[in-house]
Formats: sequence, structure tokens, C-alpha cells
Amino acid sequence: MGKNWKLRDVIMVGGIGVVFSFIYLGVLYFGQVLQVALAPLGLSPFAYEIIYGIWFSAATLAAYIMQKPGVAFASEIIASFLELFMGNIGGPLVIIAGTLQGIGTELGFAAFKYKKFDRVSLSLSGTFAAIITFLWGFVQSGYANLAPGLLISMLVVRILSAVIFSGVLVKIVGDLMAKTGILKSYPLGKDNIKLMKVEEL
Repeated sequence: MGKNWKLRDVIMVGGIGVVFSFIYLGVLYFGQVLQVALAPLGLSPFAYEIIYGIWFSAATLAAYIMQKPGVAFASEIIASFLELFMGNIGGPLVIIAGTLQGIGTELGFAAFKYKKFDRVSLSLSGTFAAIITFLWGFVQSGYANLAPGLLISMLVVRILSAVIFSGVLVKIVGDLMAKTGILKSYPLGKDNIKLMKVEEL
């Protein structure tokens, strides 16, 4: 963690990591149900791709709220470790997945030198995470054996999922949280206060 981290930053990252560890584990099992449901249509390979963007959301939400380097990566690492302890069927591989997701999302914000935290940077972060984790699929899941057309389709769906869940929806959730006042000590909350004051003028 950087030297500019404060106790409230550690608490926020930890809290997001804990909440999303439960969400991520739920998404894992929901994906299995979705696979079965899509199998008769021949679309089971897309089951997890449709919801994959949810797995990047802890990182983008943490970064959107706190707006500093490292928080996206830290939140994903915490969530993945907790998932492992809660019995994720992926075992230790979930730590690798969390690491790659954290790196991917950090790259998106780093592209703007951590000065832009909006729908564009959130979506770009999710997109980077989608691409990096997809490449990991060649090692972990044997993607190299799939037809090129199917691979491209899966990647496109994963990227769209990332933009929707870790980009658009995370921004909506973050903005709603800011409006409640619970984020007043964080950059996103402070930005919301400034916006409210401008609107009052």
C-alpha cells in the first residue's frame, strides 16, 4: 500500500473486498446454473461470459470511490483470498484470477494517470481486465482448442459484460452511495458535495 493510504482507505478496501467475496462466490454458482439453462440452445460457453464483468466490479468500485493507485488491485486480492477460504471450487487458482483482474483494472486507470475516474475510465479498466483474464483462459481453460469464431464471440461478450457491470453499473452504484453521504471522507463523496453546492447556486 502506498504511503498516502489512511486508515479509512484500508477499511473501505477491506469492506469492499469482503462484500464482493460473497458476491463473486454467488456469481460462480449462478454461472453453473446459467450453463445448464443455455445448454439446450448451444450457448453454454457464453454462460460465464455474460456475467464475467461482475468479477471486476470490486476493483472498479473501490477505485471510483477512493481514486488512488493500488486500491483496485488490493480489493480484488482481498476478495479472491476470502473466496478461497469460503470454498471456491477453483481452489488456489482463484488467487491468480484475482491478481489478473486487479492488474487489468489498474491498467485502465493508469492509462489516465489516475486523474480520470468516470464511466470511460471505469469501462476501460473493465475492458483491460476482460482481455487479460481471457488470455489466462488459454492456459487455465484450454481456449486454444476452441474455434476462432467462438473465441472472438466469447471475448466480445466478456468485454460488453465488463463495460456494463464494472463500468456503467458500478458508476451508478458509486454515485448513489455518494448521495447518501457515507462517502463524504472519500474523493467521490467530496466531488458529489461540490456538485450539490454548484446545483444549489
